[in-house]
Amino acid sequence: MKRSFLLGDNVLFAGSILAFMALVFDFGFRNNFWHQLLTDSFYLVYGLLFFGRMQRIILDNPAARRARRFSRYIILAAAGLLTLLALFNLLEFAFIKKGFIQPTAGLVLFLAVLDISARAYAIERQTLHPALAFVLSFFLLICIGAMLLQLPLATRQGISFIDALFTSTSAVCVTGLVVLDTGQDFTLFGQFILLMLIQLGALGMLTFTNLFGLFFQGYGSYRNRLMIKDMINARDIGDTFNTLIKIVTFTLLIESLGALLIYYNLDPGYAGREGRAFFAVFHAVSAFGNAGFSTLTNSLYEEGFRHDYSLHLVIAALIILGGVGYSVFINFYNYLKIILRYYYQRLYRRKEEAVYRKPNISVNTRIVLTATLALLLGGALAFYVLEYDNTLAGHDGWGKIATAFFGSVTTRTAGFNTVDTASLTLPTLLLFFLLMWVGASPGSTGGGIKTTTFALSLMNIYRQILGQDRIIFGWKQIPAQALQRATAVILLSLLGIGASIFSVLYFDGHLGLMPIAFECISAYSTVGLSMGITASLSPASKLTLILAMFVGRVSFLTLLTGIARQFAPRRHNPIRYPEEDILIN
Repeated sequence: MKRSFLLGDNVLFAGSILAFMALVFDFGFRNNFWHQLLTDSFYLVYGLLFFGRMQRIILDNPAARRARRFSRYIILAAAGLLTLLALFNLLEFAFIKKGFIQPTAGLVLFLAVLDISARAYAIERQTLHPALAFVLSFFLLICIGAMLLQLPLATRQGISFIDALFTSTSAVCVTGLVVLDTGQDFTLFGQFILLMLIQLGALGMLTFTNLFGLFFQGYGSYRNRLMIKDMINARDIGDTFNTLIKIVTFTLLIESLGALLIYYNLDPGYAGREGRAFFAVFHAVSAFGNAGFSTLTNSLYEEGFRHDYSLHLVIAALIILGGVGYSVFINFYNYLKIILRYYYQRLYRRKEEAVYRKPNISVNTRIVLTATLALLLGGALAFYVLEYDNTLAGHDGWGKIATAFFGSVTTRTAGFNTVDTASLTLPTLLLFFLLMWVGASPGSTGGGIKTTTFALSLMNIYRQILGQDRIIFGWKQIPAQALQRATAVILLSLLGIGASIFSVLYFDGHLGLMPIAFECISAYSTVGLSMGITASLSPASKLTLILAMFVGRVSFLTLLTGIARQFAPRRHNPIRYPEEDILIN
């Protein structure tokens, strides 16, 4: 019985791999009648296989938990709908993207990703350290993205492997540096691939993989749940599934609202209804993901968009929300939940039964919001003063304020531009260096050393000046380990940025120190702003920036930690040695 059950799982897993390949073949190549007939027939077989497998699982586990049964019935319904749509396509001979081929493909993709994720999640004897698993998930997604971007129907004139790898890395690492024109050189299919890479890269591929795995498998092993808890900073090991659900729900809700606002801000005559809808969705996902990709040739500096301040502010709001971190969202969610529950009990139940429990705003949330507000307002004020008679000269009073604010926001790892970056003054470029280097907040879609790291470093300087022996914020003591980690992050970031600047100067020194330094800081901090040299870089320099974007996204410290803990597991040393002071400065 167990052997036949395992055989069925293996057959379904092989079918899911083939289904994903069939989708690539179906949409990535120019197919004739017989090719389309073959893929539609395979979709029908795959739907029947999945439907039969899920039906067997449900019948063999009648006593499963309610939530688990519910999720399996949803999957069963999806498999049944896929079977009906695929059968309809065959009976109607609706080939070459006609009939219900697109919803059919969507269901195939959903079921294939679900099954593959469940298989990855079901590995009980996981041997990878969570940090290394996180790093490898990005590497795998980048490789898959590069291969998909090289499909014939993804671009209009073709793309080299190095450019495909660069673009895939930029999308997955939510950077925004481009070597090709996203709107002109990529087809709608290619832009859709970029959209999916940005979405997966912003949230992290493991977020979706583990969510689908939990959705399909249930609670899973203790080790897997512990790995997810560490990855998403859940409060406890039993809270992993709820936290994953909240993260994905927050993301989709904010992106949907942002897409609606962008859509209604666009000129009704722009690109038709479907074109406006795709533009809105693409830019909402790109903005919330702090990716900075745009289908406009000159980003938001494009003629007709550079003075659309309401659109700029919508995108700025999405960038800020994506950059504060999911821990802040969840903290405020729990805060409001406690307050609303108390007032609900007072209104609809006996008042004496209502128990007031003081909600808590964590120290992390306070530091994130304080640092974010200070950097946004300080950056906007400095930009306004430094560029008043330069790049802001063509704007009116309100336009100068809106553009200065957007300039402060976008340097926090977003990458959209509403001014000509190459025309900025030298002091403004140095300001951008600082803002890009600091970046967004931990647990967010953005990059950089993070606001908490920068804030802790400033608090440590203040502590040293006053001669205090510890850091206190909001009546809480910051642990020494947090300060040690912040110091390591800062030093490693300077090392990574310095090495990338040195390498690009070696290969393309003729482009100038300032543009190269700007490019490298932008790449490592996953910002995406450029002074216009990205497409002119040599293959060696592009590889350097690919590495910089990758290391900056996964964190240099996380990369080294994952490798070290994987091959040299940490051992507790019970011995304590005498301390001896050393001279500093």
